[in-house]
Amino acid sequence: MQYLDKRISEADFKELFEYLDNAEYKPIFDDFMKKSEKETLPDVTANHVDWDHMYQQIVENEQKKSKFGLIINFGKKLTIAASLVMMVYLGYQRYHKSDVVHNVINVQKKDLAPGKNKAILKLADGSEIILDDRHNGILTKQGAVEISKSDQGTLAYMAEQNSASEKIYINTLSTPRGGHFKLMLPDKTMVWLNAESSITFPSTFDGNERKVKVTGETYFEVSKNEHKPFIVESGATQVEVLGTHFNVNVYPNEENSAVTLLEGSVKLSRQRHSKILLPGQQAVFNQKNEQIGVKYVDVDNVVDWKNGLFIFEDASIPEVMRQIERWYDVDVKYIGQIPGIKFNGALSRNNKVSKLLKLLQAAGNIEFNIHNKTIEVKQSKTP
Repeated sequence: MQYLDKRISEADFKELFEYLDNAEYKPIFDDFMKKSEKETLPDVTANHVDWDHMYQQIVENEQKKSKFGLIINFGKKLTIAASLVMMVYLGYQRYHKSDVVHNVINVQKKDLAPGKNKAILKLADGSEIILDDRHNGILTKQGAVEISKSDQGTLAYMAEQNSASEKIYINTLSTPRGGHFKLMLPDKTMVWLNAESSITFPSTFDGNERKVKVTGETYFEVSKNEHKPFIVESGATQVEVLGTHFNVNVYPNEENSAVTLLEGSVKLSRQRHSKILLPGQQAVFNQKNEQIGVKYVDVDNVVDWKNGLFIFEDASIPEVMRQIERWYDVDVKYIGQIPGIKFNGALSRNNKVSKLLKLLQAAGNIEFNIHNKTIEVKQSKTP
């Protein structure tokens, strides 16, 4: 139980995985895992688990990180692994207690696939390029800048060498619900866009600053240039950096917005208030007032959306369902009182929606029904 509630020491954690990877016990545990997960989630296929590989993934970077690194890396991976073992625990409870009942999700007509690389590039002249329909290679040119799509699905802006400064074109890359995309800006800054997000930027960064505007959620790895600060704007909020890694979450339907710093330093300005963030810190603010709160967070959890994971930390049903709405391009309807339960753990964003809902339903007193592109949510009846 120390493992499940994350009180386990790193030494005991290693010992646990050595036990799981023991050749004598591995077939037994793998077989139990498949049976228990089948009991708990009859429509979900359980694959063989390489426990040694999982352990190596958890601890492999601990020596490379900063003083925050071991805590962040270990805690994040522990959460991911814990969610897997928790599923086995749930199956164990079901296997040995016949009075534990989980409702089967009612899926009408068709299941819903997860999001994928999907975006629209709006050029300065108003024309649009649907990127998910376009082949890889050069898409168009703006002056001396080539705009291309790589085989990894990245949109890239590349200026010709020794090209003279000329007209600047303002472009907007946007992702719909059920889409995400990766962008390389003209200065080689990398940007990841989550679902229902956008970034407006110039075809080349002229002058003494690099300025972009964003909506939704974006993660930046900014190319360093001490003489030309990088500025991200969203409404009345401005983030200024020289070269750093940070995440911006400014979805309008979330209670709070947040800027989270992974590396370097940023200055966050909001009307008459400003804060300097350090690595591992998150600034939180909302539209109701000008105040900026700052706290330390597990930054890996904040940005794992770009690595294909939902990370839930004491998340309410509405918080979880808003993420599902954006990623699966669905609407959510609540029937009766909203269940007052919280979710903790990590789930793959590559699951079809029915599988994801089964995983959530197995962990809480909640029931989901899918009707076309609407998910109904209601509290489960007590068995």
